[in-house]
Amino acid sequence: MAESKRLTVAPATTALVVIDLQRGIVARPAEPHAATAVAANAARLAEALRAKGGFVVLVTVSYSPDFRDALRPDSDDPGWARAGTPPADFAELVTELGPRPGDHVVVKRQWGAFY
Repeated sequence: MAESKRLTVAPATTALVVIDLQRGIVARPAEPHAATAVAANAARLAEALRAKGGFVVLVTVSYSPDFRDALRPDSDDPGWARAGTPPADFAELVTELGPRPGDHVVVKRQWGAFY
């Protein structure tokens, strides 16, 4: 039987990157776990890391007021994409997540947060 190894995280040199846990996405159905449960777990993890001096990065997806920079994919259409107007609170982070002082917030305009 293989020996299990314990993961050790050094908070001072660790970043937690949380991607797309915003109201307009968390409100959609998700599998295999409810998006609200994922958001709650991420918030608990972020709070624990912040308390130990870690770095939290919160990534949202949002678009310019005229939506010219919004992708228009044929798949994963949330419904409002056809009309061109997301709900007013679409890009707002879920309340329990933050941001908190010291967090870094990134607004992406593409699928990939690391583009």
